[in-house]
Amino acid sequence: MKLPARVSLSQTSTDKLRFIKSKTGLTPNILARIAMMLAIRDTFKIDTSINPDTSGQTLNRDVLFGEHADAYQALLTQYSFERELQEYPEASLIGALIDHGVFKMGHVRDITDIISL
Repeated sequence: MKLPARVSLSQTSTDKLRFIKSKTGLTPNILARIAMMLAIRDTFKIDTSINPDTSGQTLNRDVLFGEHADAYQALLTQYSFERELQEYPEASLIGALIDHGVFKMGHVRDITDIISL
C-alpha cells in the first residue's frame, strides 16, 4: 500500500474534529491519527459497498502522517492485507478508518479524555 498524496474526510468527521480541537487544543491531523489507530485497534472492517463521503476537509500526506509516514504505511498495509482490502482505494480506506475512529471519540471533552483512549 502506498500512502495517498491527499485524504478527504467526511463533513461529519471534519465537524467533529473541529469540535474536539476546540475542547483539547489538538490539531485535526493529530486527532485524525488517533482516530485511525482507534479504528485499527477496534478490528473494524470497512464496508466497501458504500461510497465514502469526501465533502469535508482534505489533509495532505505530510500533514496527516508527519515524520512517521513509514510506520503508518506499514500498519495500513498490514490492516488491508489482513482484511483483504488490497483493491480498496487507499485514500478511501484511510478516510473510512478516520470516520470510524472519530465516532469512537464522541465522548472527548478535554485533553484527559484523549489520554484515556
